[in-house]
Amino acid sequence: MKIVPLPAERARQEEKARSLKRLAKAYNICLLGLSIAAIACLIGVLVAVIMLETGERSAARDTLLYILAGSFAGGAVLFAGGAVLFGRCSNEATRTYRDFCERCHGEQCFYVGEGTIAEFTEDALLIRGETGGKPIRVPYADIRFHSVCTRRKPQEKGTWSVVLEMPAHYVMKRGDAPRALIEADGKERLYQTLEAHGLVLRGEQPPRGQACKNVRFKPRTKFLLPDGEKRRRSLIVAGAGALLTAGGALLAVFLRDYMLVGVILSVFGVFLAGRSLFAFVRAKGVLALYEEGIYWQESGRPEADRFFLKWTELVRVKTETIAEKQYIAAECEYGSYHIPDVAGAYEFIRAFRPALVQEA
Repeated sequence: MKIVPLPAERARQEEKARSLKRLAKAYNICLLGLSIAAIACLIGVLVAVIMLETGERSAARDTLLYILAGSFAGGAVLFAGGAVLFGRCSNEATRTYRDFCERCHGEQCFYVGEGTIAEFTEDALLIRGETGGKPIRVPYADIRFHSVCTRRKPQEKGTWSVVLEMPAHYVMKRGDAPRALIEADGKERLYQTLEAHGLVLRGEQPPRGQACKNVRFKPRTKFLLPDGEKRRRSLIVAGAGALLTAGGALLAVFLRDYMLVGVILSVFGVFLAGRSLFAFVRAKGVLALYEEGIYWQESGRPEADRFFLKWTELVRVKTETIAEKQYIAAECEYGSYHIPDVAGAYEFIRAFRPALVQEA
C-alpha cells in the first residue's frame, strides 16, 4: 500500500482525497470494461467456431473465420490479463484512499466499518461516525485486541487484520451477545499505535514488513459433503442447455434464413450447459485436515465462504447442535467457526489433535 503524504491544509487534504477516490473508480471502470470485452471475445470465438461447422464451405470464408477465431481468442487472453492487472490496481488504490482518509482524521484513527472511525486516545478508544456525531468511549481495560490472519486457502499467505473485542453494550443497543467484535485492517501504523499505548496484541503475530514466503499446505485427509439438491438443479439446467445447443445447431443447418438465430441459441446453450456442469462439480462441501490446520469450503459458494484455520489459532474443537443439525465448532479466542459434521471428520480430529478436542 502506498503512503500518500498528508497536506497540512484541510482544503488540500479534501482535494487529494477526491483525487485518490477518482483514481480508484477509474481502475474499477477499466476492470469492468476489460472483463466485458474478454467475455465478448469468448463469445466471438464460439460464434466463429460454430460458423465454421455450418453453412457453405469455401476457402475464403474459412480463412476469414479462422482469422476471426484466432483474433477473438487473442483478445480474450489480452483483455482477461488486463482485467487481472486492473483488479489488483483497484484494490491497491482503494486501500491507499482509505488509509489517506484515516490519516485526515488523525494518525491514530482507523476505519472499523463503513463510515465508522475508531480513534486511539490516551486511555480509551473513541468510536464515531466519519462525518461526526457523538463518539462512543470504550476504555482500553474493556477491550481485547486479536491479531487475525484470514486465509481463504490452505496456505501461509492471508489478509491481516486486528479484531477488537469489547462488551456488546458499547456498540449494540439490543441483543443477547455478551461481546461485540469490530475489525480494522492490519497495517504498520495500527501496530505502532497499539505499542505506543502499551496494548497487548493477542494471537498470531503479523510479519511487520518482513518478507513472508507463501507456502501451500498438503492435506492429510479430505471429507466431502455432496449437495444433492444443488446437483439435481445443475443437471436439469445442463440438460436444458444441451437441448438448446442441439436445437440451435439444427436451426442453423436446416433453416439457412435463421442461421444467425441458431448460432446465438447454440452459443447460449453451450454457455448454460458448461456453467451448470461446473456448478455440479462444485456442489459439495470440502473439509480437509492438514498438519498445519483445518480447511472448510462451502458447497458451490464463492471464496468468501471458505476458510483455513491453523491449529495454533484454536483453543478447542467440539460438536454443537444448532437448529437440529450437528456441527463441528472450531473455537478461537475471538469467536467460533461452525463446520457441518461430516461423517468421520470429528473422530479423525479427535485422534489427530486430541489436546484440542472437548467432549460434550
